[in-house]
Amino acid sequence: MYARHILIIAFFAVAGCASGPQSRDMSVAEHDRAARAEDGAAACDQRGGSGLPGAPCWTNPDQRSIDAHRAAAARHRADSAALRNAEAQACVGISETDRGTSPFEHTADIVRVEPYSQDENVGDVGVPRTREAGATVVFRAVPGMTAEWLQRLVECHLARNAALGHLVPEMPDCPLVPRGVAAHARSVGNGFAVDIEAADPDTVREILARSQRLVAPPRTSARR
Repeated sequence: MYARHILIIAFFAVAGCASGPQSRDMSVAEHDRAARAEDGAAACDQRGGSGLPGAPCWTNPDQRSIDAHRAAAARHRADSAALRNAEAQACVGISETDRGTSPFEHTADIVRVEPYSQDENVGDVGVPRTREAGATVVFRAVPGMTAEWLQRLVECHLARNAALGHLVPEMPDCPLVPRGVAAHARSVGNGFAVDIEAADPDTVREILARSQRLVAPPRTSARR
């Protein structure tokens, strides 16, 4: 019995199926894989086994373990469906091209990038301070662009990135990719600004670094 418990613990570590905050950071594909793994573990437990690849399913059924695996599979499927639905709803009316292309890839229409900060009160007595919160990216006005449409596009990409588990290597400079990001589009003079922010200091730095790369001059090869 002790050995079987060790195998079950190892299964959860490998499959990444533990419930809690870490499961909420998983992508749609990861939730789907985890649900299938839980189904396999439940089927194996129904015959009595660990559910690990290549391990035997001993005749030692444990109904509590079977029910736990089935419940975990259901949770993963529900989380996967929620992420899919959130992306579908956020991206209504957004073309496939705009869904697959970050708005920040249109660097020719980016006027400037600057740090974004927020004023807040901290402590019991509400001491005022200014907190670095992320970056502001300013776009020039382009035909058909409105702050409302830009906000919808930003929200579509935030939902899409969540569905992908915030792993989007094809968009290395998009400041909407990191986990825990919020963004708000607004009109400014002859253009539009997007304020991108986060609460986590490391994420704030990543937002600013990604945003600054959008307007960085292209690198030139060194002369030989």
